[in-house]
Amino acid sequence: MIALKNNPILIFDTNIFLLGIDFNVIEGAIYTTPRVIEEVKHKRYTNKNRNIINRIQVAIESKKLVLQTPSNRAIQDIETSSKTTGDYRALSIVDKELIALALELKLILNVDVILYTNDYSMQNLCSELSIPFSALIRDGIKTRVIWEVFCPFCNEIKAVEEFGKECEICGTRLRRRRKDEIKLI
Repeated sequence: MIALKNNPILIFDTNIFLLGIDFNVIEGAIYTTPRVIEEVKHKRYTNKNRNIINRIQVAIESKKLVLQTPSNRAIQDIETSSKTTGDYRALSIVDKELIALALELKLILNVDVILYTNDYSMQNLCSELSIPFSALIRDGIKTRVIWEVFCPFCNEIKAVEEFGKECEICGTRLRRRRKDEIKLI
């Protein structure tokens, strides 16, 4: 694990890489997961992302970019926390891995980390877990939201894991709505 003194570890989501970031102008160590690189290298985007993929490869070879998979335990902790905020089904496994990696590096290395993502659900969970985050291109979230899953027809409250599924009573697709909000500083 690489951590440069006085520089936070930067953790990048797929959408940050797709912006074509120049790694040479960034201070400090950059981390991501192998699955993020798989998303960038997806076959249908290969021609479009060729320059981005080349930059990533050079950054990996020069050890500017570190690929690391978080522990299963850290991912399980993130899944549990995402059920608390109601973001469980809104986050992909890649999203959960990135947040787990941020939390794990923060605790193991005892250094500052910043997760760069434009994904609001990821930012929401990071806020809940006190993981610093930053968005590029657009503004980040201004409030932390606790979501609940419900049937818009029956108005029954369901488990957050049920989001996107059909109501067993009426067959209507289950949705999310804000249960509570906390303004961020």
